[in-house]
Amino acid sequence: MSGKTVLVTGGSRSGKSRHALELTAYDKGAKFFIATAEPLDDEMAERIKKHQNERGKEWTTIEEPLDPTGVLREKGNQPGYIVLDCITLWLSNMVMNNMTREIILEKVHGFIKESKNCTSDIIVITNELGSGIVPMEASARNFRDIAGETNQILASEFDEVINMVSGIPVIIKSTGKEPDPKQPKSKISEHEFTPGKKQGLYEAIYKRRDVRHFTSKPIDPEKLGRVLDAAHHAGSVGYMQPWNFLVITDPSVKNKIALNFKNANEEAAEKFSDDRKQLYNSLKLEGIQDASVNICVTCDRTRFGPNVLGRNTVFETDLFSTCCAVQNLWLAARAEGLAVGWVSILSHDQLKEDLDIPDHIQPVAYLCVGHTEAFYPKPMLETAGWAQRLPVEKLIYYNKWQGKPTDFKVQIAEPKNND
Repeated sequence: MSGKTVLVTGGSRSGKSRHALELTAYDKGAKFFIATAEPLDDEMAERIKKHQNERGKEWTTIEEPLDPTGVLREKGNQPGYIVLDCITLWLSNMVMNNMTREIILEKVHGFIKESKNCTSDIIVITNELGSGIVPMEASARNFRDIAGETNQILASEFDEVINMVSGIPVIIKSTGKEPDPKQPKSKISEHEFTPGKKQGLYEAIYKRRDVRHFTSKPIDPEKLGRVLDAAHHAGSVGYMQPWNFLVITDPSVKNKIALNFKNANEEAAEKFSDDRKQLYNSLKLEGIQDASVNICVTCDRTRFGPNVLGRNTVFETDLFSTCCAVQNLWLAARAEGLAVGWVSILSHDQLKEDLDIPDHIQPVAYLCVGHTEAFYPKPMLETAGWAQRLPVEKLIYYNKWQGKPTDFKVQIAEPKNND
């Protein structure tokens, strides 16, 4: 079977290389990176070294300035990815070797033909040169014309074309290849998201952080509206939708909640001793007054009356459903570039009094929401040495508690520093 062909185009420093690697981030298989750049000076050599380090050990880098087609022929007969970075430098190398336009385009067509024969997915990066100032020199104009013609040919022949605009991928062509009939049916789904959309989902999940450090930058009300609407589209047992969202911006109210936290935190610290207590007291565990907005997510345990479909045997499903709304909120906020911190060290009785919450309403999550200078590269508690993420394969059982796999075993991808 043949793999997919993807062309990633855009201007200089638009995020093309980064996005090309992101398209491969959550899949197994061989990964080859064809580098057409030559280290002709110290600056270029340093840039090449930097990009190699960013790609990581899972990538095999092949430096090939003139014959990337040969690399496809040699390495493309297996599942995985081959990324070519970039077409523009390849064209430049051919021009510098005194190849004519006809020979260059012949090699481009040969490259495309070989790409379509590969089992590997082929991702090609190119620069969009036609949007700038028309060059004054004839040689530069000729090169621009060859690059533009090459990009048109690639775009017409490749399965998918992505235009990077200020770091944002915009899919401008997606033909959607037919599934290979020889591929196992379990691997085929007409409902599967495109690679770009899947990447966005997984990136929101893996880069979500419980943030405690906020800037004073205000939140766009429309952006917050999208986040809350995403929360409202969470699944709920019996479609009960038991949640409410108390949006808090009043400094005086925040001060009350901050005092609640202070009292609860001092009490919680006494539960630990010695080094553990010292570490606990060093942690920043809230951003109540710093965050632009606080949101208290509540659960109305009486919504739709005493008999709700699916709730008779497990009454707490209303609380579970509200937690689903919290997770939706968190992921949508991360996608929007907003930071969220869950403050769990609070007296709920005091919280209900401070926010005038009725007795039958249960607070579930008190969230600090705002902008941050940077998202933590790893969860804060992991970085601080409080805890480490457990290996997921140790938490999966089969058919009974602590059951071992027999005819079916889940495959876990190699870790990629997602944390």
